[in-house]
Amino acid sequence: MKRRIFVPLACSLATLACSLSLAAQQSTVSDSTSVDVNGNRVSDGPVISRTKSATGSVTTESRRSINGGTVPVEQVEERVLREDASGKVTERTIRRFDPQGNPMPSVRETIEEQKRPDGSSTIQSTTYRGDINGNMQIAEKTTTDSHPTGSGESSETLVQRATADGLTTVEKRDELVVKQPNGYQSESTTYRSDGNGGFYTAVRQNTEHTEQNSQSSDSSAEYERGPNGDLQLHSQTVTKTVTRPDGSKDAVVEIYGRNVPGTVSGSDSALKLQEQQVIEVSPGPNNTVVQTLSVRRPSVSDPQTLGPARQISETVCQGDCKAQK
Repeated sequence: MKRRIFVPLACSLATLACSLSLAAQQSTVSDSTSVDVNGNRVSDGPVISRTKSATGSVTTESRRSINGGTVPVEQVEERVLREDASGKVTERTIRRFDPQGNPMPSVRETIEEQKRPDGSSTIQSTTYRGDINGNMQIAEKTTTDSHPTGSGESSETLVQRATADGLTTVEKRDELVVKQPNGYQSESTTYRSDGNGGFYTAVRQNTEHTEQNSQSSDSSAEYERGPNGDLQLHSQTVTKTVTRPDGSKDAVVEIYGRNVPGTVSGSDSALKLQEQQVIEVSPGPNNTVVQTLSVRRPSVSDPQTLGPARQISETVCQGDCKAQK
Protein backbone atom coordinates (compact mmCIF):
# COMPACT_ATOMS: atom_id res chain seq x y z
CA MET A 1 0.00 0.00 0.00
CA LYS A 2 1.30 3.40 -0.94
CA ARG A 3 1.97 5.56 2.12
CA ARG A 4 2.21 9.34 2.10
CA ILE A 5 5.05 10.37 4.42
CA PHE A 6 5.97 13.86 5.53
CA VAL A 7 9.47 14.79 4.41
CA PRO A 8 11.32 16.82 7.07
CA LEU A 9 12.90 20.22 6.45
CA ALA A 10 15.51 19.87 3.72
CA CYS A 11 18.39 22.14 4.64
CA SER A 12 20.99 19.68 3.97
CA LEU A 13 23.98 17.63 3.43
CA ALA A 14 27.55 16.45 4.37
CA THR A 15 31.21 16.12 3.81
CA LEU A 16 32.23 14.40 0.63
CA ALA A 17 35.04 16.42 -0.91
CA CYS A 18 33.68 18.47 -3.77
CA SER A 19 35.19 21.22 -5.83
CA LEU A 20 32.89 23.91 -7.17
CA SER A 21 33.93 27.55 -7.23
CA LEU A 22 30.79 29.55 -6.54
CA ALA A 23 30.38 33.26 -5.88
CA ALA A 24 28.14 34.49 -3.03
CA GLN A 25 27.86 30.98 -1.65
CA GLN A 26 25.20 29.85 0.79
CA SER A 27 26.23 26.81 2.82
CA THR A 28 24.31 24.53 5.16
CA VAL A 29 25.10 21.35 7.06
CA SER A 30 22.33 19.18 8.47
CA ASP A 31 22.86 16.30 10.91
CA SER A 32 20.01 13.93 11.86
CA THR A 33 19.79 11.46 14.72
CA SER A 34 17.18 8.88 15.69
CA VAL A 35 15.68 8.77 19.16
CA ASP A 36 14.38 5.76 21.14
CA VAL A 37 11.22 5.61 23.28
CA ASN A 38 13.11 7.14 26.21
CA GLY A 39 14.41 10.06 24.18
CA ASN A 40 17.95 8.68 23.97
CA ARG A 41 20.02 8.98 20.81
CA VAL A 42 20.34 5.49 19.36
CA SER A 43 21.67 5.92 15.83
CA ASP A 44 23.11 8.49 13.52
CA GLY A 45 21.08 9.58 10.55
CA PRO A 46 22.39 11.09 7.32
CA VAL A 47 24.66 14.11 7.33
CA ILE A 48 23.81 16.45 4.48
CA SER A 49 25.75 19.47 3.28
CA ARG A 50 24.87 21.95 0.58
CA THR A 51 26.71 24.82 -1.05
CA LYS A 52 24.64 26.99 -3.35
CA SER A 53 25.00 30.12 -5.47
CA ALA A 54 23.35 31.67 -8.49
CA THR A 55 25.44 29.49 -10.83
CA GLY A 56 25.04 26.09 -9.22
CA SER A 57 25.08 23.93 -6.13
CA VAL A 58 26.63 20.81 -4.66
CA THR A 59 24.62 18.66 -2.25
CA THR A 60 26.26 15.69 -0.55
CA GLU A 61 24.76 13.03 1.69
CA SER A 62 26.89 10.72 3.81
CA ARG A 63 26.38 8.24 6.62
CA ARG A 64 28.59 7.11 9.43
CA SER A 65 30.00 3.62 9.01
CA ILE A 66 30.21 0.97 11.71
CA ASN A 67 33.87 1.80 12.29
CA GLY A 68 33.08 5.45 13.03
CA GLY A 69 34.13 6.84 9.67
CA THR A 70 32.04 8.61 7.06
CA VAL A 71 30.77 6.86 3.93
CA PRO A 72 29.31 8.85 1.01
CA VAL A 73 25.81 7.91 -0.11
CA GLU A 74 24.96 10.40 -2.85
CA GLN A 75 26.26 13.63 -4.34
CA VAL A 76 24.18 15.92 -6.55
CA GLU A 77 25.89 18.69 -8.51
CA GLU A 78 23.86 21.29 -10.40
CA ARG A 79 25.27 23.77 -12.89
CA VAL A 80 23.32 26.58 -14.54
CA LEU A 81 24.52 26.52 -18.15
CA ARG A 82 22.35 29.41 -19.32
CA GLU A 83 19.77 31.75 -17.79
CA ASP A 84 18.14 34.75 -19.43
CA ALA A 85 14.70 36.19 -20.15
CA SER A 86 13.90 33.36 -22.56
CA GLY A 87 14.54 30.56 -20.08
CA LYS A 88 17.11 28.48 -18.27
CA VAL A 89 19.25 25.40 -18.91
CA THR A 90 20.52 23.37 -15.96
CA GLU A 91 22.68 20.26 -15.87
CA ARG A 92 22.38 17.95 -12.87
CA THR A 93 24.83 15.11 -12.17
CA ILE A 94 23.89 12.48 -9.58
CA ARG A 95 26.64 10.27 -8.22
CA ARG A 96 25.66 7.36 -5.97
CA PHE A 97 27.86 5.07 -3.90
CA ASP A 98 27.57 1.51 -2.61
CA PRO A 99 27.59 0.71 1.16
CA GLN A 100 31.40 0.67 1.11
CA GLY A 101 31.59 4.11 -0.49
CA ASN A 102 32.60 2.91 -3.95
CA PRO A 103 31.14 4.94 -6.85
CA MET A 104 28.37 3.43 -8.96
CA PRO A 105 27.31 4.47 -12.48
CA SER A 106 26.20 8.09 -12.44
CA VAL A 107 23.01 9.74 -13.69
CA ARG A 108 22.95 13.00 -15.66
CA GLU A 109 19.89 15.18 -16.16
CA THR A 110 19.47 18.15 -18.46
CA ILE A 111 16.60 20.52 -17.63
CA GLU A 112 15.67 23.06 -20.30
CA GLU A 113 13.04 25.70 -19.52
CA GLN A 114 11.61 27.89 -22.29
CA LYS A 115 9.54 30.96 -21.37
CA ARG A 116 7.19 32.76 -23.76
CA PRO A 117 5.82 36.32 -23.77
CA ASP A 118 2.25 35.11 -23.16
CA GLY A 119 3.27 33.52 -19.83
CA SER A 120 3.32 29.95 -21.10
CA SER A 121 6.39 27.76 -20.72
CA THR A 122 7.86 24.38 -21.62
CA ILE A 123 10.19 22.40 -19.35
CA GLN A 124 11.97 19.40 -20.82
CA SER A 125 13.99 17.11 -18.55
CA THR A 126 16.16 14.41 -20.12
CA THR A 127 17.76 11.69 -17.98
CA TYR A 128 20.86 9.75 -19.03
CA ARG A 129 22.15 6.74 -17.09
CA GLY A 130 25.71 5.49 -17.13
CA ASP A 131 26.76 1.87 -17.53
CA ILE A 132 29.74 0.12 -15.96
CA ASN A 133 31.92 1.37 -18.83
CA GLY A 134 30.97 5.00 -18.23
CA ASN A 135 28.84 5.34 -21.36
CA MET A 136 25.69 7.46 -20.97
CA GLN A 137 22.40 6.30 -22.51
CA ILE A 138 19.12 8.18 -22.56
CA ALA A 139 16.68 6.62 -20.08
CA GLU A 140 13.76 9.02 -19.73
CA LYS A 141 12.40 12.30 -21.08
CA THR A 142 9.72 14.39 -19.38
CA THR A 143 8.06 17.37 -21.10
CA THR A 144 5.72 19.76 -19.27
CA ASP A 145 3.77 22.48 -21.10
CA SER A 146 2.20 25.12 -18.84
CA HIS A 147 -0.34 27.78 -19.79
CA PRO A 148 -1.82 30.60 -17.72
CA THR A 149 -5.58 30.62 -17.27
CA GLY A 150 -7.91 33.35 -16.09
CA SER A 151 -7.62 32.20 -12.49
CA GLY A 152 -4.46 30.12 -12.36
CA GLU A 153 -2.47 27.74 -14.52
CA SER A 154 -2.92 24.48 -16.40
CA SER A 155 -0.19 22.03 -17.41
CA GLU A 156 0.23 18.82 -19.37
CA THR A 157 3.13 16.43 -18.81
CA LEU A 158 4.37 13.55 -20.98
CA VAL A 159 6.75 10.94 -19.57
CA GLN A 160 8.72 8.88 -22.08
CA ARG A 161 11.05 5.99 -21.25
CA ALA A 162 13.63 4.16 -23.30
CA THR A 163 12.48 0.84 -24.77
CA ALA A 164 13.72 -1.46 -27.51
CA ASP A 165 11.66 0.65 -29.93
CA GLY A 166 13.08 3.96 -28.72
CA LEU A 167 11.39 6.46 -26.41
CA THR A 168 7.84 5.40 -25.59
CA THR A 169 5.21 7.47 -23.78
CA VAL A 170 4.33 5.61 -20.58
CA GLU A 171 2.55 8.27 -18.55
CA LYS A 172 0.58 11.49 -18.98
CA ARG A 173 -0.39 14.03 -16.32
CA ASP A 174 -2.84 16.93 -16.41
CA GLU A 175 -2.92 19.54 -13.66
CA LEU A 176 -5.11 22.58 -13.06
CA VAL A 177 -4.30 25.12 -10.34
CA VAL A 178 -6.96 27.69 -9.43
CA LYS A 179 -6.03 30.65 -7.25
CA GLN A 180 -8.25 31.56 -4.31
CA PRO A 181 -8.37 34.80 -2.27
CA ASN A 182 -6.26 33.19 0.48
CA GLY A 183 -4.72 30.16 -1.20
CA TYR A 184 -5.29 27.82 -4.12
CA GLN A 185 -6.91 24.57 -5.22
CA SER A 186 -5.38 22.04 -7.59
CA GLU A 187 -6.41 18.84 -9.33
CA SER A 188 -3.88 16.49 -10.88
CA THR A 189 -4.76 13.39 -12.93
CA THR A 190 -2.24 10.73 -13.97
CA TYR A 191 -2.84 8.43 -16.95
CA ARG A 192 -0.67 5.35 -17.52
CA SER A 193 -0.09 3.22 -20.58
CA ASP A 194 -2.17 0.06 -20.84
CA GLY A 195 0.43 -1.58 -23.08
CA ASN A 196 -1.88 -1.59 -26.08
CA GLY A 197 -1.47 1.99 -27.22
CA GLY A 198 -4.10 3.42 -24.90
CA PHE A 199 -4.07 5.04 -21.47
CA TYR A 200 -6.14 4.54 -18.34
CA THR A 201 -6.81 6.90 -15.43
CA ALA A 202 -4.53 5.69 -12.63
CA VAL A 203 -4.37 8.40 -9.95
CA ARG A 204 -6.15 11.66 -9.17
CA GLN A 205 -5.04 14.07 -6.47
CA ASN A 206 -7.03 17.02 -5.15
CA THR A 207 -5.23 19.61 -3.01
CA GLU A 208 -6.46 22.69 -1.16
CA HIS A 209 -4.09 25.22 0.42
CA THR A 210 -5.23 28.14 2.57
CA GLU A 211 -3.35 30.82 4.50
CA GLN A 212 -4.59 33.21 7.16
CA ASN A 213 -2.24 35.42 9.14
CA SER A 214 0.42 33.11 10.63
CA GLN A 215 -1.46 29.90 9.97
CA SER A 216 -1.69 27.70 6.88
CA SER A 217 -3.64 24.54 6.10
CA ASP A 218 -3.13 21.90 3.42
CA SER A 219 -5.49 19.07 2.59
CA SER A 220 -4.58 16.54 -0.11
CA ALA A 221 -6.81 13.61 -1.11
CA GLU A 222 -5.57 10.86 -3.43
CA TYR A 223 -7.77 8.57 -5.51
CA GLU A 224 -6.36 5.36 -7.01
CA ARG A 225 -7.68 2.83 -9.48
CA GLY A 226 -9.79 0.19 -7.71
CA PRO A 227 -10.40 -3.49 -8.54
CA ASN A 228 -13.26 -2.56 -10.88
CA GLY A 229 -11.28 0.10 -12.72
CA ASP A 230 -12.96 3.08 -11.05
CA LEU A 231 -11.15 5.67 -8.93
CA GLN A 232 -11.54 5.22 -5.18
CA LEU A 233 -10.46 7.48 -2.33
CA HIS A 234 -7.23 5.89 -1.12
CA SER A 235 -5.54 8.30 1.26
CA GLN A 236 -5.66 11.83 2.62
CA THR A 237 -3.13 14.07 4.33
CA VAL A 238 -4.09 17.15 6.36
CA THR A 239 -1.37 19.56 7.52
CA LYS A 240 -1.83 22.58 9.77
CA THR A 241 1.15 24.88 10.29
CA VAL A 242 1.69 27.83 12.62
CA THR A 243 4.61 30.20 11.99
CA ARG A 244 5.84 32.54 14.71
CA PRO A 245 7.67 35.91 14.39
CA ASP A 246 10.97 34.37 15.56
CA GLY A 247 10.91 31.93 12.61
CA SER A 248 9.85 28.87 14.59
CA LYS A 249 7.14 26.61 13.19
CA ASP A 250 4.82 23.94 14.52
CA ALA A 251 3.15 21.60 12.05
CA VAL A 252 0.66 18.81 12.73
CA VAL A 253 0.32 16.27 9.91
CA GLU A 254 -2.54 13.75 9.99
CA ILE A 255 -2.33 10.80 7.59
CA TYR A 256 -5.50 8.90 6.75
CA GLY A 257 -5.73 5.59 4.89
CA ARG A 258 -8.21 2.88 4.14
CA ASN A 259 -6.48 0.47 6.51
CA VAL A 260 -4.67 0.83 9.82
CA PRO A 261 -1.45 -1.27 9.83
CA GLY A 262 -1.71 -4.32 12.08
CA THR A 263 -5.50 -4.60 11.81
CA VAL A 264 -7.82 -6.62 9.59
CA SER A 265 -9.62 -4.57 6.96
CA GLY A 266 -13.38 -4.86 6.99
CA SER A 267 -16.02 -3.82 4.49
CA ASP A 268 -15.95 -0.21 5.72
CA SER A 269 -14.20 1.89 3.06
CA ALA A 270 -14.05 5.05 5.17
CA LEU A 271 -10.58 6.47 5.73
CA LYS A 272 -9.01 5.92 9.14
CA LEU A 273 -6.36 7.94 10.93
CA GLN A 274 -3.12 5.99 10.53
CA GLU A 275 -0.61 8.43 11.95
CA GLN A 276 -0.19 11.89 13.38
CA GLN A 277 3.14 13.66 12.98
CA VAL A 278 4.24 16.71 14.97
CA ILE A 279 7.09 18.69 13.41
CA GLU A 280 8.66 21.45 15.49
CA VAL A 281 11.19 23.80 13.90
CA SER A 282 12.92 26.40 16.07
CA PRO A 283 16.04 28.61 15.94
CA GLY A 284 18.94 27.23 17.98
CA PRO A 285 22.27 28.57 19.21
CA ASN A 286 25.17 29.48 16.91
CA ASN A 287 23.09 30.09 13.78
CA THR A 288 21.36 26.70 13.86
CA VAL A 289 17.82 25.50 13.21
CA VAL A 290 16.58 22.47 15.15
CA GLN A 291 13.78 20.27 13.87
CA THR A 292 12.19 17.45 15.86
CA LEU A 293 9.77 14.88 14.49
CA SER A 294 7.36 13.10 16.84
CA VAL A 295 4.77 10.52 15.83
CA ARG A 296 1.54 9.17 17.31
CA ARG A 297 0.12 5.89 16.00
CA PRO A 298 -2.76 3.60 17.03
CA SER A 299 -1.90 0.28 18.61
CA VAL A 300 -3.06 -3.14 17.47
CA SER A 301 -5.04 -3.53 20.71
CA ASP A 302 -6.78 -0.15 20.27
CA PRO A 303 -6.80 0.80 16.56
CA GLN A 304 -9.34 3.59 17.15
CA THR A 305 -7.12 5.64 19.47
CA LEU A 306 -3.76 7.27 18.89
CA GLY A 307 -1.05 6.35 21.35
CA PRO A 308 1.30 8.78 23.08
CA ALA A 309 3.70 10.91 21.03
CA ARG A 310 7.12 9.38 20.43
CA GLN A 311 10.05 11.44 19.20
CA ILE A 312 11.49 9.80 16.10
CA SER A 313 14.31 12.09 15.05
CA GLU A 314 16.09 15.38 15.59
CA THR A 315 17.77 17.32 12.80
CA VAL A 316 20.18 20.20 13.40
CA CYS A 317 20.89 22.51 10.47
CA GLN A 318 23.76 24.99 10.63
CA GLY A 319 24.38 27.78 8.15
CA ASP A 320 21.99 29.53 5.80
CA CYS A 321 19.07 27.29 6.77
CA LYS A 322 16.33 29.81 5.92
CA ALA A 323 17.39 29.74 2.29
CA GLN A 324 16.78 25.96 2.21
CA LYS A 325 13.17 25.98 3.48
